[in-house]
Amino acid sequence: MIIKNAEKLASHSNINGRRIVLDILEAGFEASDPYENARKLIRVDNGKLLFGHTDFEWQTSDKRSSGRPPFVFDLSEVGNIYVAGGGKAAQRMAKAVEDVLGDLITEGQINAKKGEPRWCKRINVTFAGHPIPDEDSVEGSKEIVEILRKADHDDLVIYAASGGASALTTLPGPGLTLEDLQEVNRLLFFECGASMQETNAVRTTCLTILNTKHLRYVGDATCIYFLTSEVPPNLHRKDPRDPKSSGGTDAYQCAIDVLKRYQIWKKVPKSVCRYLKKADPRYGPLRAEEVEGKPYYEFTVMDPHYMLDAAKGKAKELGLNAEIGVSSLNNVEVRPVAETIAYMAQEIDSHDRPLKPPCVLIFGGELLVAVGKSTGVGGRNQEFALWTAPMIDGRRNIVIASADSDGTDGPTYVAGGIVDGRTMERVREADIDIFRELDNHNSYAVLEKLDDHIITGARGTNVRDLRVVYIGTPSQG
Repeated sequence: MIIKNAEKLASHSNINGRRIVLDILEAGFEASDPYENARKLIRVDNGKLLFGHTDFEWQTSDKRSSGRPPFVFDLSEVGNIYVAGGGKAAQRMAKAVEDVLGDLITEGQINAKKGEPRWCKRINVTFAGHPIPDEDSVEGSKEIVEILRKADHDDLVIYAASGGASALTTLPGPGLTLEDLQEVNRLLFFECGASMQETNAVRTTCLTILNTKHLRYVGDATCIYFLTSEVPPNLHRKDPRDPKSSGGTDAYQCAIDVLKRYQIWKKVPKSVCRYLKKADPRYGPLRAEEVEGKPYYEFTVMDPHYMLDAAKGKAKELGLNAEIGVSSLNNVEVRPVAETIAYMAQEIDSHDRPLKPPCVLIFGGELLVAVGKSTGVGGRNQEFALWTAPMIDGRRNIVIASADSDGTDGPTYVAGGIVDGRTMERVREADIDIFRELDNHNSYAVLEKLDDHIITGARGTNVRDLRVVYIGTPSQG
């Protein structure tokens, strides 16, 4: 079982409803592991190395190739094979590559999130800090760059990346320190609640010199990119807070604009301001001349639809009406979303619309929590679950759960939380002031007292969050 404490979670309150929700979460989580998909994308056959599969999204800039995947490399003509990368799903993809290629791999370096098991054996793994980068993030990133720079014309570089790489592959630009980047991250993302696009416009695009810029270091070697994407395919919703939406093309100016928008331009370290105003093109986004003519292949190994579709399929297998409400619900504050979704559950429970019970609504994406100066501990999934609890108080047929696919919600070791129509009874019995705790963003402490944390451990994937809303019938609970 992926959910390690499922038995305890289903031992109280709406027992049948909780079991159903946990079964659906389990199916979704199982489908989100990129390992099997990565295995399908690479194989060795009769001295040939084959990459790609028509089941997966792909693109290439290599004019030497024609047709569709798989793309074939004669191993007798390949020099070294290097494996590198970072992100919450990078090690699982690298493990698949390692299991196929084995001793054919010359050298490798992956930056993974602290708390993950060590799956790779031949490829070196550095366990680094997330969501705040640490010294291991930097040291591992230096090792990645060193390996990339070794690659020559006849070599192959397999680069695995996913969400989480912003922290895990942090390598500060010249004149910047790790502490500079930590402070920007803290102010922008945690204190101000900036969107991920806005935060990355500053830290990833400008302040760090590795993440998303690996092609800068591989020379003219062939680069094969394995990606676990946080965004469902064919979804191009324009976020009005995305700095790119303004039409600006200067990345450094966009970063400055974001910091000024949140009124922290004068709060960030002066070294950051100097660096952004200098706008050195050698360290910013990749320029066209840097990548032109470089042989490059990209394969999307995993995305949120695998998780969401599996969760929906499991619900239908259980005989429930099931729909995916929103596959990519992002960059919105937790509380209003939680309350709206709780209202939807009430509507179904009272009026059989828009679905008839027993049924399930499924949501993906990542919400925001602006913690400001609060001192509490929690995460967006734990907070989401708790904000729905007062809204469904007394609704004996409703169970709501929310968990991060990577297994760790915010800075905590738990994936998320689960509540039902009886949760508020237990809150009152435990003499918990739930609104005071929520205002202090202290969701972890509340769910710990209730024994309602969802615990999976760090899972080696990242396709954002899975929220399951179950509405049963009086006979089912």
